[in-house]
Amino acid sequence: MNPKTPLPATLRDKLRASPLLVLFAVAFAITAFLKPAKVGLTVWGIAKLGMGGYVGYWIDRLIFPYARPHDLIGIEAGTSWKRRAAIASATILAAAFTP
Repeated sequence: MNPKTPLPATLRDKLRASPLLVLFAVAFAITAFLKPAKVGLTVWGIAKLGMGGYVGYWIDRLIFPYARPHDLIGIEAGTSWKRRAAIASATILAAAFTP
């Protein structure tokens, strides 16, 4: 454990996105208070986007089983990370535009 940081690295990594989670929780609470009918729509939208990212990740794993980013080194690793991000982004956008 680094003396400059009070939290262990694994816990710090898990809490890295906590400010965004707090912002989302506050925005969701405001939406639930002002327009309770919109809560289901919000949950549906978040579920679609999350599923798009999940499907994109697995599409990349199925199409490129021997080109996983963590198994490669150098420029191949960077290229495979970008490829995975592009596939996941495309599936997230496709999910976002579906009704």
